[in-house]
Amino acid sequence: MKASERREHILRSAARVFSRKGYRLSSVSDIVEESSIGRGTFYLYFDSKRDIFRELIEAFFQGYAEVLEENHRRLVEAFSGKGNVLRTWRENMVRVLRYHSENPDLTNIVYREALGSDEDFSEMVEELSRLARQRLREEFQLMYRKGMMRECDVDVVTSIVIGSTVYAIMEHLLRGNGMGVDALTDFIVEYHIRALIPPEGDIGRALRSALGTK
Repeated sequence: MKASERREHILRSAARVFSRKGYRLSSVSDIVEESSIGRGTFYLYFDSKRDIFRELIEAFFQGYAEVLEENHRRLVEAFSGKGNVLRTWRENMVRVLRYHSENPDLTNIVYREALGSDEDFSEMVEELSRLARQRLREEFQLMYRKGMMRECDVDVVTSIVIGSTVYAIMEHLLRGNGMGVDALTDFIVEYHIRALIPPEGDIGRALRSALGTK
């Protein structure tokens, strides 16, 4: 195995260990055993359990930040007349859920372990949360200005949407209850539309536009 491949193998093994046992209860010995390597080999690539934990979190954050920024760019472009806004909203939600679905161990680590485990890790979680809140708030403001969203406290709505989406990911996407990315996306998007559409809005038309149904 090449050095780069072995390093990635150790990272994946560590992610499984942290996801299964939790950061505090895991040890370098657990990672070594999961990786089927010698303890000395581990220290050729990483200085400590904390070192590898931090790298895993940073990798998750970098990937998720890229998804958020690309989603924001796509939605702004749709608002400029180059696409269907509600359909793009659904497609963006698919991208968010798929990222978490394809990274189940890292998702568990971040949402169940990183938050509150350590000041450094919590600071990184807060940084990603700020980015997510900022982008979503900007998108809701665009929707409101376009008459697509009822008058409301955007900050509160942003918190509710982010919190409920994270909970849905953990409870209904990662626990393997049979609900896939598309089904969960449609459920979440329909909920958002019904909750946020202006009183004079046509819910049926909005749902057809977002979900591509007749």
